[in-house]
Amino acid sequence: MEGSNSSLAGVRRRLRRMQRRRKVGRAYDMALEVSRVIPRKARVLDVGCGNGFIAHHLIGMGSTVVGLDVGESTKARIGYTRYDGRHFPVQSSTFDAVLLCYVLHHAQNFELVMSEVRRVLRADGLVVIYEDIPISRWDRIVCAIHDRKWKHRTGPCTFLLEPAWRVLFSACGFEIMTERPLSRWRNLAHPVARRLFVLKLNSVDADLIPTTRMEPVGATLQTPVCVTT
Repeated sequence: MEGSNSSLAGVRRRLRRMQRRRKVGRAYDMALEVSRVIPRKARVLDVGCGNGFIAHHLIGMGSTVVGLDVGESTKARIGYTRYDGRHFPVQSSTFDAVLLCYVLHHAQNFELVMSEVRRVLRADGLVVIYEDIPISRWDRIVCAIHDRKWKHRTGPCTFLLEPAWRVLFSACGFEIMTERPLSRWRNLAHPVARRLFVLKLNSVDADLIPTTRMEPVGATLQTPVCVTT
């Protein structure tokens, strides 16, 4: 019996190591992708950095990265600051790029998040956004499962198709430099269609930009509501 328990514990350790290697590997691929669109040696703010592995790899590629999230710490050793989920605890106009990696569908106050992104970016800064896009019925099922998993921790998720994201980004004062679809099979544990957006600030005065409100509707699609304030 003692030997059986020892063998089971060994199998669990190996599974945990395999899971960690997969996470680290996916994070490396994403960091490499991000590094190709941001300036060399960029100062990057990784909002919702999670385990911190993407930030860790970006640092290894020459960037300076500050990670923000609501948790106590990250698994990777990075420069990390905990924040309240509303206001980024960093100075204004100090970052060359802001990374929002599968974060915006968790946002309960979209306009506040994007306002903070505008505040911390330098004039020529970039925003790199990854998002799940519920194109098919299968995608909507996967997004609904994700919503049920997270809504008691971060609130209901809001998943949108790419035209709705374009409207929201424009309404918040950003223009899309590039965008492209990503394979749903990047993460076999979460097989959903994805999209990468790279944004920059537009030339409109920030005071003239309409506020955008995104109604939290779980995993269903919703037309964005824009109101001028």
